[in-house]
Amino acid sequence: MRWLAMFCFSVAGAVFALEYGAEWILLPLLVLVLILTGVALLQHKRKRMIALVLAVGISFGSFYTLLYDTLFIRPAQQYVDTEQTISVTLCAYPEEHIYGAKCVAYMDVGAAAPMKVQLYGDETLLSGKPGDRVTTDASIRSASLIRDEKITSFSAKGVHLLLYGRGELQIVPAEHLPVQYLPLQFSRLLQEKIEQIYDGEARILMTALLTGVRTEFDDALYSLLSETGLTHVTAVSGMHCVFLFAMIRMLIKNRRRATMVGLPVLFFFMLMVGVAPSVARSCFMLALLSIAPLLHRENDSITTMSFALLMILLHNPFAIASISLQLSFLSVAGILLFSERICRVLQSWFIRDQKRHNVLQVVFSAISVTCGASVFTIPLSAYYFDCVSLISPVSNLLCLWAISFAFGAGALSVAVSFLSVPIAGVIAILPAAALDYFMAVVRLLAEVPHHALYTSNPYLVYWLFYVYAMIGVLFLMKNRRTRTRLMAGGLASAALCLVIALPILANGRTSMTASVLNVGQGEAVLLSSGGQTALVDCGSSNSWINAGTVAANEINTLGQTELTYLILTHYHNDHANGLETLFSRVKVRYLVVPKLSDAESWQMQSEVLALAEQYQTEVLLLEAEEHIAMGKAELTIFPPMGTGSNNEEGLSLLCSCEGVDILVTGDMDGETEQVLLSSAVLPELEVLVVGHHGSKYSTSEALLETLSPETAVISVGSNSYGHPAAETLVRLEEAGADIRRTDWNGKVSILVY
Repeated sequence: MRWLAMFCFSVAGAVFALEYGAEWILLPLLVLVLILTGVALLQHKRKRMIALVLAVGISFGSFYTLLYDTLFIRPAQQYVDTEQTISVTLCAYPEEHIYGAKCVAYMDVGAAAPMKVQLYGDETLLSGKPGDRVTTDASIRSASLIRDEKITSFSAKGVHLLLYGRGELQIVPAEHLPVQYLPLQFSRLLQEKIEQIYDGEARILMTALLTGVRTEFDDALYSLLSETGLTHVTAVSGMHCVFLFAMIRMLIKNRRRATMVGLPVLFFFMLMVGVAPSVARSCFMLALLSIAPLLHRENDSITTMSFALLMILLHNPFAIASISLQLSFLSVAGILLFSERICRVLQSWFIRDQKRHNVLQVVFSAISVTCGASVFTIPLSAYYFDCVSLISPVSNLLCLWAISFAFGAGALSVAVSFLSVPIAGVIAILPAAALDYFMAVVRLLAEVPHHALYTSNPYLVYWLFYVYAMIGVLFLMKNRRTRTRLMAGGLASAALCLVIALPILANGRTSMTASVLNVGQGEAVLLSSGGQTALVDCGSSNSWINAGTVAANEINTLGQTELTYLILTHYHNDHANGLETLFSRVKVRYLVVPKLSDAESWQMQSEVLALAEQYQTEVLLLEAEEHIAMGKAELTIFPPMGTGSNNEEGLSLLCSCEGVDILVTGDMDGETEQVLLSSAVLPELEVLVVGHHGSKYSTSEALLETLSPETAVISVGSNSYGHPAAETLVRLEEAGADIRRTDWNGKVSILVY
């Protein structure tokens, strides 16, 4: 059966190359197929078969991807960048969105089958349900290319067009719910039952465990789970499918009957939670692993995993770019390849007394599975999430039993709720207690110093390369002695300590470090001196970037768990929407904000002040110029200088240290800059953080002529505003400023010794 695995993986390799490679990648694939065909003609028996299987797999993967693109994707290109009246059929329940509502739907674009699209509209859309027909005027955009930047998050889910409703939505309800949407309706019913018998965090977590719905997860909860390496246990994944199938096997002892009952339940569960790649992978694998013994066929995990991957890619080749799919398959691959080896090593080291064998066996099995799953997923997590959770083995060991118990007991409580809600409420006490324990452990482990490392630490990437090179060498060595393993582990641990210490030592050698962080279309400027830190703004309008996470990662990398000063120039999302995560990750001692004179941003101000109260942060509503000593640096915070819009009623800040002056003006325009120049005593600047992300209305000639900045840093990302404006760039060049941009240069740091 390994021939099937070889074919499936070669198909996946070709699909992966076409998805991530350049346009000319098809030519190297063709050359590779020709080479393999030539090898097959020259070799005999096994080698010939290997070459032929690989050649056929690569050819099939390439041809199928191109055919899928031709039949299903290209017909939709005629709609891109147009505005017209469209009619779509909803295929999910609408969800709230920052600008109203959103929902996945099917649209007839003249392709071989209706195309899945994402529809955005006003609150009217929330009244829709699967099967309803929606008609509206819409602006249509590509889901895979946004502002000339390739995006895979939508196409990986099968969504290829984004529809932005521009007028009134007309919803024609379906006469009856189509049968294919019954799992979604059942999911809604489960959510209602969970809400009746659970409350607080237990309700939110149980809803995620049983239905896959995590809409109530806030940034703080996501951050906690990510930091401790436990995000996967709350997202419906293959692990939950295993739990569900194991429960059925416990209830039905006969293997054949358990399989006949369990597989339909599994696939219904898959449809109910939205056919996530990890769930689909697990369902296919469990189906094949269960059916094979009944048919007296070989039971091979590698082959079943590869076949599951092929099934997913046949449905949607673009799913190869799904982070969920990549993490799921790589974690299983790590478990299959390494877990048994790790368990044997642990047993040989620690099990001497047979009386302790059973207890230690359970512990070592859990540790080995966690470590095996992490082998391939750690680099991927560092790449996608900029984070490596060091505490993950401990957190999984302490929490997986609680999650498995909560899943099983929670499913029982919800089932009983259909008969009696009071009895279900009594049963729910135990799974709710397990989830309370889970969150208590998560919060406790999140307080452990250096429980996670971040790619903001430049040495982390080198350490990962070193560790994986060493693992590769040990894996290939024929004579792997215990002493060699211990020495390798000791060297890796020593190198890790060095990785943690180097940024802290480097920061301690400077009089001040100022970093304009790369938060996309937003702003976050971190200042550090004498063991104290200040953050000016913390927001981003790019939905895939959490400015609070970026800032907290940077602060933790410097060895700090406390932010001395958080200074908001003004209340706009691209300067303040990362605060929830920031407050949950680091202790903020003082919050400095402008005092408003109108009601434009009172709602956001109230939200910010509520966060400060929740986390016991002292607040200063600034009305007059304030001077703050921070280590060897001095911060001068200027009160609002303008009137009218939120931008003009914001704060500005001058940071001075050892003759180096840095000015941050927020989003103020040229007129307000003139008021600042006439009201404050400002020196010539070494660094100017360019106002309003390089807008043509900011960074005026008067400001540049008066302050003569040597370096201009523009905090900017993907946007539709044209930032930075050509006029601004010309003014900066004529002023002789060295221009740095976060979208080109990443984080920009200024070190003062």
